[in-house]
Amino acid sequence: MPGVNEVVDERRATDSTSRIREAMFLYVALLPVAAVVTFYLLVADRFTASSADDLARASYGWPFDWVQQDLSRYDPIGFPTTIDFSWQRAWHDPIVTTYDWFAFAANTLIVGVVVAGIVGFVIAAVRRSRKARQQ
Repeated sequence: MPGVNEVVDERRATDSTSRIREAMFLYVALLPVAAVVTFYLLVADRFTASSADDLARASYGWPFDWVQQDLSRYDPIGFPTTIDFSWQRAWHDPIVTTYDWFAFAANTLIVGVVVAGIVGFVIAAVRRSRKARQQ
């Protein structure tokens, strides 16, 4: 027959496993949201060029650059200059753009940790608040 300490240890292990499983489910469920946030971080990103040569290698994305554009067609008034992410505006003369989908996936996984952490914190706070009201 198991002792009281063994039962308590087993319950803690089960609770710990359950929490890890919940956290992983939350993380995976929020990955599409993380992908949207990663895309927003690209759109909100800016590139600072300190010379005309830098314009040919404008990189965007956070935390890892996953989009690179050749902005050498632009002639800024002076350097350093900051340029927002450029959308493809002229279909007849597009901006040369390359994408690194591996870096995008890595960014999404990293941003997913932050998003899941924030949502998990909010869920835990709501649970504590409800539990406090019930007592």
